[in-house]
Formats: sequence, structure tokens, C-alpha cells
Amino acid sequence: MAWPMPISTYLAVLAALGMTALNVALNAILIDRKKLMRLREEFKEYEKIFRKVLTARDEKARLKAERKFRKRLSHFEKIRSELMWEQSKAFVSMIISLFIILFVLLRLFGQETIAYFPIGLRRPGIALNFVFWYMICGLAFGTLIQRAFGISLTE
Repeated sequence: MAWPMPISTYLAVLAALGMTALNVALNAILIDRKKLMRLREEFKEYEKIFRKVLTARDEKARLKAERKFRKRLSHFEKIRSELMWEQSKAFVSMIISLFIILFVLLRLFGQETIAYFPIGLRRPGIALNFVFWYMICGLAFGTLIQRAFGISLTE
């Protein structure tokens, strides 16, 4: 089922806005930000010790750093697995929304042109189907929504 041009453009924008808001809300619910920040700080400490082991010039300093590294290795392996689990929650919510897009919305919109990208030498511009228009809108809304709620996965 294909809608005429302006309606399909606005519906795709609304779909991108809704899916982005849903994804940001799921991430806010599923991910413990304080825990994530704490784990990242501890992992940075681990990386600093590891760099000391690799860059130590004299044998005594290298052995001391290596002992310290080995003493904490099991703790940092645990931290790394917890950190990966927290980060994978965001990935899972993104994959779920991607499947919704691919299997539900793509069938509704099809491959017809629903918008024109205004940059280009041709008039009216570069023709965009649902996938490309959705990606542009999703990236724009994702940034805006994350900033509005003060959420960022890369803090």
C-alpha cells in the first residue's frame, strides 16, 4: 500500500520519531547509567595498568606493573563482562527496532520515492525511498531526543 508523496513523507518522519523515541526510552529503562559510568572508569584504570606493563622500560618497573596487573586480572575480567552486558542491552533494543522497520514498515512503504533530498544538481533533488529517508530522520531525531533527555551512550 503506497501513500501519495507528502503523506508518505510525513508518515515516515513520524515512524522515525516514534521508533527513535522508543529506542531511547528502552535504553533509558534498560541501562543503568551510573553503573555504566562506574564500569567505564574502572576499565580505564585497568587499561592504564596494562599500558604501564607494555611500556615499562626497565625490568623492575615492568615486573611490578605486571604483578599488579595479574593480581587484578580476574576483577577486571568481571568488569569487562559486566560492561559488555550493559552495552549489549542498547544493541538489543536497536536490533529489535531494526526488525520492526525491515519487516513491518518497509512492506507498508515499499521502494517508491517518498522524499527528495534538496542537495543535488538535478531538480527537485535526489530521490529517496523509505529506507534512506528513515535513516536521515532517525539520525536527526536520535541526536535531538538524546540531547533533550541528557542521554548519551558515549559519555
